[in-house]
Amino acid sequence: MRDSQGREYRLQVNGDEDSYFIAKLLYRNSEVGRLEGVFYPPDKLMIGNLIIYSDVIHAPEHLGAALLRLVVKPKPIDYRRMGLGTHLLKFAIKKARQRGIKRIYGSLTQKDINNNPNLVRWYKKYGFEILPPSQENIENAAFGISLDLEEKSN
Repeated sequence: MRDSQGREYRLQVNGDEDSYFIAKLLYRNSEVGRLEGVFYPPDKLMIGNLIIYSDVIHAPEHLGAALLRLVVKPKPIDYRRMGLGTHLLKFAIKKARQRGIKRIYGSLTQKDINNNPNLVRWYKKYGFEILPPSQENIENAAFGISLDLEEKSN
């Protein structure tokens, strides 16, 4: 996949196919984003974390670059607002549909919303309902999110 600036990323997916997965977005062998999903109960997908990092410092590519870093401190790179979170969310939705999952759900904390004030609107844009916290959400949830994947009959 490519971001809005044309940089190419690699998606690495690990986990136990039956119960969970961790999808990492890598750029120049550094993790720049991640999505954690748990199939619980088995017909639902819980999004545990979806994060795009704002402070990535890439490992030096060669010895000369490593020595230069002793003198010049590299500036962290912010990978947010480049379409990477959208890519991870669409990956989760596609994976859920392929497995026949009926619903995707998760939790938003006040810290999540403070870090990204557009987060609620972003989830709504992709069809998620924003709900009051319930028993299925984490303890400090400000909101629950839910996307119904079942086919609606007319």
